[in-house]
Amino acid sequence: MTRELRGRLVLVVGPSGAGKDTLIDYARHRLRTDPRIHFVRRIISRPAGAGEDHEPVEPSEFERLAHEGRFALHWRAHGLSYGIPSEINAWLESGDVVVANGSRAMLPEARRHYPQLLVVNVTAPVDILAHRLAGRGREDPESIRQRLARNDQQSVEGDDVLRMDNLASPEIAGECLLAVLIAQAGTAN
Repeated sequence: MTRELRGRLVLVVGPSGAGKDTLIDYARHRLRTDPRIHFVRRIISRPAGAGEDHEPVEPSEFERLAHEGRFALHWRAHGLSYGIPSEINAWLESGDVVVANGSRAMLPEARRHYPQLLVVNVTAPVDILAHRLAGRGREDPESIRQRLARNDQQSVEGDDVLRMDNLASPEIAGECLLAVLIAQAGTAN
């Protein structure tokens, strides 16, 4: 179902280790007093821990929530279930900007449901991705190698895509994301 919404959904996507959560956190901190921009806390079938602030749920609870229609979008990746709560629709109907960490694999569905979508594709060279993934300490070297191999198989293209290189300090790309979100808030409605 396509919605006629006045706001703008901004999905931040990219390979593991590109720095999506870091950039989203940077923008969230800088925009914490702007009522027009909402940052989504995803629901994930992963225990709470280091990295992304998310709402952890058991897989059975995730399935129940999906069955009840409590997600605007949901998908599976890396053996986990991810969901964006349906509350975003009220924000979008109000003309606000909604920012969420998404998945490249779910973009076709997101585009069907949210034609006003803006995709921010965060990228970094493979050596930087490998270093960041190892620094997380969540995966063994083989898992990291597999993630990096999958990254080569997923390209993000389209008129709704903005590419953002995150090569240096998080502040540089963070300021770019910040400018994009402020511009979107100015054009929503």
